[in-house]
Amino acid sequence: MKKLLFSALLCCCMATAFGHALWIETIVNGKKGQAQEVKVFLGEYAENERDSTQNWFSNMRDFKLYLIDPSGKKQQLECTPAGNHFKATFTPQTDGAYVLYIDHTVQEVYSGSKIRYYAQGIVQVNHAKGLDNLKQNDFVLLTGGAAPKKINVPEKVSLLHKTKTTLPKAELVVQSPDGWTKKVKSTQDAFSYVPVWNGRYLLEGTFTEDEKGDHEGKPYERVWHCVTYCKDVTK
Repeated sequence: MKKLLFSALLCCCMATAFGHALWIETIVNGKKGQAQEVKVFLGEYAENERDSTQNWFSNMRDFKLYLIDPSGKKQQLECTPAGNHFKATFTPQTDGAYVLYIDHTVQEVYSGSKIRYYAQGIVQVNHAKGLDNLKQNDFVLLTGGAAPKKINVPEKVSLLHKTKTTLPKAELVVQSPDGWTKKVKSTQDAFSYVPVWNGRYLLEGTFTEDEKGDHEGKPYERVWHCVTYCKDVTK
């Protein structure tokens, strides 16, 4: 009976780990001298499920949120729990693009996989100078810019890793605010989708790395990488 219960709990944890995503939400257009609120969620975006911070699995509550200002200066932002998300604030002092970024490795190994979550966000103050600072990070999702896109206009997306020229088994999943989800196939290492509803979309890029080793005292056979980015779409 205990073995059956353990197996059920293990399956539940695996489903949570691979079914969930970590993402950042914030207002895209900021103002100098005005506090900017940032929210970090864990859950299933398309299902409108955002887990209470008290129920975040493994060591997910220990993530670190960083801000890179337009000059390239990097600092860690303090995050506090607020129900179904963590929140942080910063105040832009100059014009340009402010990059928000999380890079977090899950403590447990699930079904032979080490899991590494990434989440990015961009706040633009008057112009996009400094947007290339996003590429300082290990795994990023690149689009046509931080500004909101229009419905029915194709959006090109690419996945970029700091040290890898090819990303094995790379996938992009697009999730709309209305629960619509689509897995997009790549063409020459790039992706394209057409948003048909207005609102905030979640873009989720993944790839699986064939690497073996030990993590927190447990062996793993592969590394699953997952990066997210919220993209606003207007009519």
